[in-house]
Amino acid sequence: MRNFCTALLVLFGLNSAFAQTEISDFEIEDRLLVNNDRLIIMDFYATWCAPCKRMEPIIARLEEEFPNVDFYKMDVDKNEADDVLEVESIPTYIFIKNEENLEWVEGAMSYEDMRAKILQYTGGSGGSGNAPITSVTDDFDPDYYHGDSDEFSSAKIRSLSGDWSALNSLAWHAYLEHNDVQVLLKAIDITKQSIELDENYFNVDTLAALLYKTGNYTRALKEAKRAITLAKQSGMDYTTTTELIDNIIDRM
Repeated sequence: MRNFCTALLVLFGLNSAFAQTEISDFEIEDRLLVNNDRLIIMDFYATWCAPCKRMEPIIARLEEEFPNVDFYKMDVDKNEADDVLEVESIPTYIFIKNEENLEWVEGAMSYEDMRAKILQYTGGSGGSGNAPITSVTDDFDPDYYHGDSDEFSSAKIRSLSGDWSALNSLAWHAYLEHNDVQVLLKAIDITKQSIELDENYFNVDTLAALLYKTGNYTRALKEAKRAITLAKQSGMDYTTTTELIDNIIDRM
């Protein structure tokens, strides 16, 4: 196991009193090396990383469900801590409590898998009580069903109804992995269902990306701007959406 605490203490000597989800090299020691019995999940990501983006609605959902867990993220392109800690792939998640590195996970996870780890390290408690422990969509991973004949079937979509995050994950998977116009148009409808359930930055951004991929540049630009507005309201990073807008304008 990597010598997590020693590496941080050797490299970083500056602390910050400003707490936020996004942290930098100058804040990492202050945020992670604490003894308060709270679970910390450190997320190393990059704005260009597709699996990282796919994890965003999952993380957002877990943040709401587990208010006593501290979720932090760090952009590996803007900081050096990932090099010091020998982070070799993104996303990488470090589960920490009382300065102890409990687990190091490389790659995207399903909602169910990450939730199970949180429950493991919080003693099976800590949820807000607003979300059920299990549901029909808790273990939904669109990559698992990639290429199946019913990947975008009406039955599959119905099974996800009521879960904006799962619907958005399926639609985003279509954007990343499919080029068939009919599939992409179906994904647009799926995204609209997600937005009807809970309009937020993630699904509006997915809608903008799908509209762009299907050549509907005017609507794509409108939705991308709306996504940025939602991101600003929530204090979220919207770098990838800004890049999408640049791509849209280049095509118009």
